[in-house]
Amino acid sequence: MGSITYRNKGFTLVEMLAVLVILVTLAAIVVPRFIDAGTRSRETALKATLAEVRNSITIFRNDTGYYPASLNDLSATTAPQQGYNKQAQLKNIDPTDWKGPYLDKVPNDPVAKAAFKYYTTQAKMGQIESSATGKASDGTNYNTW
Repeated sequence: MGSITYRNKGFTLVEMLAVLVILVTLAAIVVPRFIDAGTRSRETALKATLAEVRNSITIFRNDTGYYPASLNDLSATTAPQQGYNKQAQLKNIDPTDWKGPYLDKVPNDPVAKAAFKYYTTQAKMGQIESSATGKASDGTNYNTW
């Protein structure tokens, strides 16, 4: 009579535990990098958008001599009638000085998902800030960007 040999076709418990330890270790390294990826992406978009709008305000001011009366003046298809001087006084804009539109569309704050804060007071004339409240992932307040 011949002997019958049995062949194991599965994995041993030790092999399964080794694979599990490797997977858990990889997950512990990779997952934290993606947890706040959405927040970091919105913060990067906020910085880029602020720079774009600030640049448009500067070009508007350089062309007309005045700050826009509102952010919507940056995307207007015709010259706005008035703009602010540094003393926060509305003055008439010469339409031949206007070279707009300076933006295709005025963007919203990507973090707050709301309009930016735009100042037309003498102390902060022409400044734009994020409307988001709270702190960014780097610990700074959004409204200081």
